[in-house]
Amino acid sequence: MGLVRKAEPEPELPVVSPEDLIRQLDDPDREARRAAALGLEGVADAVEALLDRIGVEQVPAVRDAMLTTLAVHDTDRVAAGLAVHLASDDAGLRTAAAEALATMPISVPALVPRLLEDPDPDVRVMTAIVLADLPHPESLTWLAVLIKDDPHPNVVATAIDALLPSLGPEHRELLEGAVRRFPDDPFLRFTVEAALR
Repeated sequence: MGLVRKAEPEPELPVVSPEDLIRQLDDPDREARRAAALGLEGVADAVEALLDRIGVEQVPAVRDAMLTTLAVHDTDRVAAGLAVHLASDDAGLRTAAAEALATMPISVPALVPRLLEDPDPDVRVMTAIVLADLPHPESLTWLAVLIKDDPHPNVVATAIDALLPSLGPEHRELLEGAVRRFPDDPFLRFTVEAALR
């Protein structure tokens, strides 16, 4: 019988406190920042620090880790803190914030009426993108409101795209009404014709 070598014990990893992880969000090393963001999942005291970092983080993988950790909280504070980025000049940040908000069905619905009335059409476009994936019973209703009432054709076209997976015969009049409201917009007409097909 051969000798069995006794396995070496695994070295114990040092325990990193939430306070240390919060400080690590400012680390020059991107992997350290990403690890810190993921390590702070479920730590309520880290919410403000993560929200502060979202707007300045330039590395998409790190930003995504921060957004993933934040979205788990699904609180009014987190939703409001992410919604401000729907107006960002950074297209990557706008899209990432919308994707995170779409995973927050508890807190985001309270924000939707205000976002639907935002004076910036780009914010309303991003709101339609959020509603496309938000698992909430009113999402389709809110998209229909944008299609019926929004004064900007890009918002209406985005809302139609968002509604596409759920379109039925009952939506024909809604879509045809959108074309009547913007008769000189070829992109909107094309979007509606494709949807009706």
